[in-house]
Amino acid sequence: MTALKEIIGPIASAMHALLTNKVVILAVGGALGTNARYWLARWSSELTWQGAFPLGTFVINVTGSLILGFVGVVFLERLTPEHRDWYLLLGTGFCGGYTTFSTFEWETFNLIRDRSWMLAAANVVGSVAVGLGGVVLGVTLAGLLFPESPVPK
Repeated sequence: MTALKEIIGPIASAMHALLTNKVVILAVGGALGTNARYWLARWSSELTWQGAFPLGTFVINVTGSLILGFVGVVFLERLTPEHRDWYLLLGTGFCGGYTTFSTFEWETFNLIRDRSWMLAAANVVGSVAVGLGGVVLGVTLAGLLFPESPVPK
């Protein structure tokens, strides 16, 4: 039994060091966000009613804004600093891999280039306005679920 403890102890320490490493936390969050983005975009592209409007990117931008608003308030403003790695995982990592602002810009450019002015305008105004609404909703939801408490920043 002592030999087993001697083997497991260093393995457990190495696993803890690996799982609390900021690079690993960011990479895992980014991988999860990227996969979520891919599968949601793929699913939305199969919807026959979406037409030329980039629905997948729109939904990802809005839900990414909501998620980022929520986790920003919870892990940066409501919980104590020892929970900040969760913001790295979910806010920086997941949302960084999930949200698609550069894709939004490219798709808007293509709509303009194709002279689809109304769809381009709807994409810009809708993504910004509804995305901001997503942040407000996320912040409000976080405030309801995690009432404000004095936490040092």
